[in-house]
Amino acid sequence: MGKSSLIIVMGMIVMVSFFILRMNANTNENVSTTVDMFKETQVRLIANTGVEIYLEKLYSDPTLINTTSSSQNLFGGSYTVKLEGTLPNVRVTSTANFMGEQHVSVADAFLQPISFPDMPAGFYIASDAVTNAKLTGDMAVDGQDYNTDGTTLKNGTGKPAVFGIGVDNQTDVNSVLNGLNKPDDVIGLTDTATGAVGHPSVGITNLGIDWSKIYQYVANAADQTFINDIPSGADLGTLASPKITLINADASSNKLISINKSSGAGILIINGDVKFAGNFVYKGIILCYKNTDLTFESTGTNQVIGGVIAAGKFVDINMTGTLNIKYSSDAIAAVKGGLKSNGFKILSWYE
Repeated sequence: MGKSSLIIVMGMIVMVSFFILRMNANTNENVSTTVDMFKETQVRLIANTGVEIYLEKLYSDPTLINTTSSSQNLFGGSYTVKLEGTLPNVRVTSTANFMGEQHVSVADAFLQPISFPDMPAGFYIASDAVTNAKLTGDMAVDGQDYNTDGTTLKNGTGKPAVFGIGVDNQTDVNSVLNGLNKPDDVIGLTDTATGAVGHPSVGITNLGIDWSKIYQYVANAADQTFINDIPSGADLGTLASPKITLINADASSNKLISINKSSGAGILIINGDVKFAGNFVYKGIILCYKNTDLTFESTGTNQVIGGVIAAGKFVDINMTGTLNIKYSSDAIAAVKGGLKSNGFKILSWYE
């Protein structure tokens, strides 16, 4: 009986020992698997981050195209990035190393330009702005196509011309025509079938655009934002190097911004009350949004060579001197083509 008990006890000990050894082996396997998964995840994260970092670097410095970075330390590992292609297209190859593991991420990307709708008229007034728009003073709008100098007509004819003032529907056409003090000063397309030019030139140019989204999109892409007076030394852009400038007078302490600069080029986004202190010439597009009051204080002639968009609910343009709005497809094209890009769009990703 004692021998039988001993045999049973010894058997139980062997079985328990076997199970303990087996459990320890499983535990070691699980730990090893967990460590391997961590290393694989970490090295992949490093490689992917390298792609993102160098797309940002290339956006800021296009000369980095067709170069390879030195080894960069990140998250306890390292990576190198190779940039290949011809902008706006680029292939980014990021090779990462972490604790003996290696991972390669490859992305094809495209440098997206900033997009802005076509300028449908010399002066476009959205429906929200028609009822409350006040055009006080001596303002002339010309929808004939001018060269960028604003003094000569394109091709000597100014054609194809656009409407001097464009609106969204026939009701708005009638409203604007009834409110014109000087209809002879609104020149441009009068007959879409024949392309005839004359006055008063007011027509339907509805693009079906949500201008609030356009305003927000372009404002977010602005090269610079002003909430205080703009000095004469400020750079508001040139046709060779246009800028997107947001003037947010509504955010200023006294809700008013004065512009002492005499020229600029690009897209000028205005929200709030703005005074132009001197003779002002702007080439490109002025977008008046929300509640905007533009005052041209000079007794001379102010010019916008390109076009003006009034898309706010309350837009008031008044002046001491004269404001001439002259449509120019060349000025608009130069501005839209010369703006900075809107960042890279990933077209494909390989790992």
